[in-house]
Amino acid sequence: MQETSSLLSPVQLISTACLLLASFSLSSTEIKLGMSTALSGPTKNLGLQVRQGAEVYFKQYNQSEKGRKNPITLISYDDGYEPRNTVINTIKLIEDDKVFALFGYVGTPTSKAIMPLLEEHKIIYFSPYTGADFLRSPIKKNIFNIRASYYTEAETQVEYFIDQLNLSKAALFIQADAFGLAASKGYKNALSARGITAIEQLRYKRNTSNIALATERLKQLNPEVIFCVGTYEPIAKLINDLRAANIDSHIVMLSFVGAQSLIKRLKYFNNVYVTLVMQDPHDSQLPIVKDYRKAMMGQTLSHESLEGYVDAAVFAAIVSSIKGEITHNSFIRYAEQLRMDLGGLPIYFSEYDHQGLNKAYLNQITSAGLKPVSDKSAK
Repeated sequence: MQETSSLLSPVQLISTACLLLASFSLSSTEIKLGMSTALSGPTKNLGLQVRQGAEVYFKQYNQSEKGRKNPITLISYDDGYEPRNTVINTIKLIEDDKVFALFGYVGTPTSKAIMPLLEEHKIIYFSPYTGADFLRSPIKKNIFNIRASYYTEAETQVEYFIDQLNLSKAALFIQADAFGLAASKGYKNALSARGITAIEQLRYKRNTSNIALATERLKQLNPEVIFCVGTYEPIAKLINDLRAANIDSHIVMLSFVGAQSLIKRLKYFNNVYVTLVMQDPHDSQLPIVKDYRKAMMGQTLSHESLEGYVDAAVFAAIVSSIKGEITHNSFIRYAEQLRMDLGGLPIYFSEYDHQGLNKAYLNQITSAGLKPVSDKSAK
């Protein structure tokens, strides 16, 4: 392929890719996975940690008998959480690196940008770090999700703050892109089902912390609860700015925020919450989480690296179950038969359901860390 001009649009870049990979197969050889993710910029902690957890598991797997036969290698490129870069990286992974599958991409706008490539090549897109509905409905044969959807997270949050705490004056603070759009639909659906339709939405630009206008408007509104869709830098700034102005609204965010990275940036901790799609990496007694802690060998633990570890374990389990030649078609066939207890995590796929997990855990963020919320005790 000729070198691509930096002036080409994502659509033009996509049109340059013309490989048909549906028959891609492997036999007693390396399985290469491709990842385009944020390894630099204000969202880098998410990409770095997801990759770290996956690499820890794959290293462990490659030392097993099945891993020695078909070792799994993860090739990763930095996209800085910018969709244009994701398209460029994905074309490189498919055409130059000839990866078997795409794995662990971080982000909704980045996933949205490569949808035409996924459709054209039918390449497997496994465990993206996003809860976007367009990756889940309708079912796409080559896309498999592990983490719970944003709709599940939004419903969990709304059920607690609206149904249990009887709050009603709500606002949305959302990233102005495909991520914000996808997640805001979940919130609006959950809220409208409870008769709450007058919801003000404040937007900010991706990869910036320029949120002054949104912050000033929220100070004027002083809502009872603010549902946040974004990453740790701008949301930490929002919380700190509002609390400094004596605005004590309940503030809750999706798991994508990066809870540990957020905590490090907070000056105030009152009435701050987050939903997570993995159990506590430090305290959970699930066997898979214990295995993760042991495998990390003293490295910093996080929900993100635990998720990468779990995603890698599920992928390897599917590969290990395949009898005969490993192809895209055989991977999909065996994945759709997956019924496994992954160290206490029940994970199932079928022909009609490519969603592995369906639970979100609401936590209050405190100065001492995360505190699970199960009732009205969190104030």
